[in-house]
Amino acid sequence: MPFSVLCEMTLTAALTVWSPGPNNILLLSTASKYGFKKNMKFMLGIWTGSLSLMILCGLLGSLLSSIVPEVRPIMTWVGAGYLFYLAWKTYRRLPPGEEDTQKEPSYVMGIFLQLINVKIIIYGLTMFSSFILPYEQRPLFLLFYAFYLMVMGAIGNLIWAFAGNVLQKFYKERYKLVNVIMALLLVWCALRVIGVL
Repeated sequence: MPFSVLCEMTLTAALTVWSPGPNNILLLSTASKYGFKKNMKFMLGIWTGSLSLMILCGLLGSLLSSIVPEVRPIMTWVGAGYLFYLAWKTYRRLPPGEEDTQKEPSYVMGIFLQLINVKIIIYGLTMFSSFILPYEQRPLFLLFYAFYLMVMGAIGNLIWAFAGNVLQKFYKERYKLVNVIMALLLVWCALRVIGVL
């Protein structure tokens, strides 16, 4: 891959995965409630799911491209439904320390969020079909680029989780306002996923 294409891909990846989306908004919200350390399992789940999707997009790029037109509408609605569910759970979240049946975000929750995250699926397909597959088809290099794309997302996740951790005191004082804002951002993401916005 030419260096100029790598730079374009990196910029596109950063703009895509560092912008507000389901993972980043949820990480901001959960880190503000539980703190950075308790969010690590969730982030590791997100990264595992992301790497799995990037590998699938890379190794099965041409096959997925032919399947996506049939699968995309279903995944879009499943993903949007899950985002609406996350928005509702975020809205209803109690402040830290109060009795709450909601569990801390888990590794499995992170993986699940990625596997139905239409933004990340389309991101992977776009990165591979537009930037990588025209220049490289060798499996080892595709694995490298899958890992590279996952790391780009991980950097964005860390930024959003650190922001949530910094805002933890603010959250404790104004948890309802923060929950409403985070829930509305998740609703915004869901509406964008289904093409309403």
